[in-house]
Amino acid sequence: MNDLVMLIPELILSGMSLVLLLVARRIQRTRLAAAATVLAALAAALASIWILSQGRNIAFGGMLVLDGYSQFFKVLIAATLALAALLSVRSLEGIPHGEYHALLLLAATGMMLAVSANDLLSLYLSLELMTLCSYILVGIRVEIPTSNEAAIKYFLLGSFASALLIYGISLTYGVTGTTDFRAVASALSGHGPGTNVLLLVAIGSVAAGLAFKIAAVPLHSWAPDAYQGASTPVAAFLAAGSKSVGLAALGRVCLAAYGSEAQVLSVLLTGLAGLSIIVGSVIALSQTDMKRMLAYSSISHAGYALLGLIAGTSAGASATMTYAFFYVFMTLGAFGVVVALGDRGEKLEGYRGLAAQRPGTAVLMLVFLMSLTGIPPTAGFAAKFYVILSVVRAGHIALAVLAVACSVVSAFFYMRVAVLMYMNEADEPAPSRFPAPVFAALAVAALVTVIGGIAPGTLAAWAVSP
Repeated sequence: MNDLVMLIPELILSGMSLVLLLVARRIQRTRLAAAATVLAALAAALASIWILSQGRNIAFGGMLVLDGYSQFFKVLIAATLALAALLSVRSLEGIPHGEYHALLLLAATGMMLAVSANDLLSLYLSLELMTLCSYILVGIRVEIPTSNEAAIKYFLLGSFASALLIYGISLTYGVTGTTDFRAVASALSGHGPGTNVLLLVAIGSVAAGLAFKIAAVPLHSWAPDAYQGASTPVAAFLAAGSKSVGLAALGRVCLAAYGSEAQVLSVLLTGLAGLSIIVGSVIALSQTDMKRMLAYSSISHAGYALLGLIAGTSAGASATMTYAFFYVFMTLGAFGVVVALGDRGEKLEGYRGLAAQRPGTAVLMLVFLMSLTGIPPTAGFAAKFYVILSVVRAGHIALAVLAVACSVVSAFFYMRVAVLMYMNEADEPAPSRFPAPVFAALAVAALVTVIGGIAPGTLAAWAVSP
């Protein structure tokens, strides 16, 4: 297959971003124009992904691959971008519309390239495209000091993580003489597991660089500040999009490139998962800012998602894929309610008495909170069930018990919001009704969250590991 044909989805998104930049001034006064343009570009990109979805295709000398694994995550990235664009309709005051949506499209382009990467160098370049756009999106509200501070912190820590990633890639090349995933796996098959010190450092550096993308402990400290300082739709886009891409990259690297070092990876991922689950769950208990609470929640969810990769099996990777899919929708839904409520939604006290004022909004938030907690019959329960089952089958009983215990802990800070909504009287006037695009995004997120809890097996069958 022609190399450029495989890049049609990415070319559509990047081309449309250039169009938005050219007409940015003309659409500044129209809120829906840029969002509609993004949705049209996504529809065209999804159509091209479906047309190209016949078998496994490799392009650019093995740098990129189009297979079931990459198609799964490309569809997920497209859904993330679509919902983020719809949620942004309410939060564009003081933000240049064309440039903002162009950055969203370019970030999504990097994400799609990253999940198709079949080489460490193409993976690095794709992640950098995504991350550079994310830095700007976090600080795009230049008149707000907290936004500028968040962008600077994100940039400094992200630069350090990028250095770790490229250092690990260089060491891998030094040991194996290649950066291609399959070639790396072939070269490592002749080495005894755990015997090459340079290789162990390489694996640790690559894992650390990718752990930053999913905000796993100890590379998590950027997330609370970035989410709080960024506009809420941007925080939602980062929480859902960058995490799913980081998990996709980790899955492919662990299984396709470093598979012969499964024991080392298992120890490393166990530490990342356990620390993320504990730290995210415990620190979230003390938060009074909704976005910071969701940020620490996302750190714990990164740990849960990593559980599926610990076993180093295709079934475990499929469990992580399923978790990533459901996590995207329940997280975007929770952030979407924050968007709908405006400034009131950013503080926990703002949810006091919401059920009496806006019962529909309160029900939606309750559904997302139940899913994030892992309460049946929501998608969150099915997602946690699959990943915990995978570690039980791998013999990590203690880790499974820890995951279940921290789910109980998380119920406290999630259900605290529900208590404020349903068991307290409101201190503030009823929030204004939110625009139709925001309602559409919330409805889609809620629908997937509910259906995913009732019939999760359909998606699990689609989640094909690399």
